[in-house]
Amino acid sequence: MITNTGKTIGRVASPIVTALVLLAVMLLSACATTSTASRDKIVKERAQARWDLLEARDYAGAYALYSPGYRSAVSVTDFEVNLRLKRFRWTSATYEAHTCDENTCTVSFKVGYQVNAPVPGVSVFNGWDVAHDKWVKTGGNWWFLPEEQ
Repeated sequence: MITNTGKTIGRVASPIVTALVLLAVMLLSACATTSTASRDKIVKERAQARWDLLEARDYAGAYALYSPGYRSAVSVTDFEVNLRLKRFRWTSATYEAHTCDENTCTVSFKVGYQVNAPVPGVSVFNGWDVAHDKWVKTGGNWWFLPEEQ
């Protein structure tokens, strides 16, 4: 305590207490940053893995990254049949950006595709589009949530 002619003006924190308070603040902010960085890394890796699996036509592997709700409504067999019957195939997927909040993320990819014999006289059409994939955190894991069809 500091006194001036017998009156109490205030307390001076010891250097140790100040250092401990600063350390606690830094640790808490580091935890928040690490948590966000970890979330971003996990979502980006899972999103890229899903596109890589689709491109490789490993539909069962890609199916495993879909949300539990989707997998409870659509069997792996129906999922694979649906994708195998499409007249196109994915040829590439390049990460572009993402935005997240606590339990959802939207991840954008530039997706290349190929359509065989789209019209008479054209044997193959190659194109690309931007896909905005929605990912949700459920049960401690991040899952792809497809748009309703």
